[in-house]
Amino acid sequence: MFRTYLFLHLFFAIVWIGGMFFSLLALHPALRSADENCRKQVAQKALGRFFWAVWVSIVVLFITGMALWHKFRPDFSQNPLFHFKLLLFAIMVLNFLYIHAFLYRKRLTDQIPLFIGINLVLGTLIVMIITYIR
Repeated sequence: MFRTYLFLHLFFAIVWIGGMFFSLLALHPALRSADENCRKQVAQKALGRFFWAVWVSIVVLFITGMALWHKFRPDFSQNPLFHFKLLLFAIMVLNFLYIHAFLYRKRLTDQIPLFIGINLVLGTLIVMIITYIR
């Protein structure tokens, strides 16, 4: 069961972080050359699809993370870096809620890359932390 939880946890972390990486380094720069109406439509559709994957990722990461922590690594409770990682994850979720509930729904797509960038930095920091404490 451990390997199943670990696979799901890593897979959905890759989905979320990889999607942010793609959005910032490929999608948004490519859309800059399109006219404004087309850019907003494509961004709205692409981000809408990606945001469904993020919602699934958040749920799976939370469930598998709790299972991995409580069933297989209770010693993480003693590690302050692990608690810092949990704080960063919470900030990422709150940041995503702001992106989705406010910026995306109000069609403020020009502001979204900044907040995706913040989450990409936080996600990368989480990967660094968990690699260090494994």
